[in-house]
Amino acid sequence: MTTESVEDGTQRLLRTGPFLAALLGAVVVAFRLLMPIRIGPGDHEKNTSCGTAVAMDLGAWQRFPGQPDSAHYLDLAFRACTAERVDRIAQSVAVLTVTLLVVVVLGWWRSSREEWSSLPGERPPPRT
Repeated sequence: MTTESVEDGTQRLLRTGPFLAALLGAVVVAFRLLMPIRIGPGDHEKNTSCGTAVAMDLGAWQRFPGQPDSAHYLDLAFRACTAERVDRIAQSVAVLTVTLLVVVVLGWWRSSREEWSSLPGERPPPRT
């Protein structure tokens, strides 16, 4: 492996780096928002899905509306699901923020390397 191929591989990686970081961030955010939220307040069914961070579904807690403690379980499920939804959305915002920061840093690093390598007396990087 020659020096030119190592430099060319590094340049190619730097060009795709911001795109891959943004793609990974988008996949993680989509996964966090669309993954089912599992809750189980009290002695009700454990690990029952109440929907996702995008849409709440409390159907499992509305099956027996005539029971006296049905409203209590529905209220507990609503509170637990809302708390989990807020956590998921906050985590997604944090991932988005870190992703944007990484993309900006990778883009700045790439442009800085190109400027530094094209200083007088130095050979410019190969363009492919």
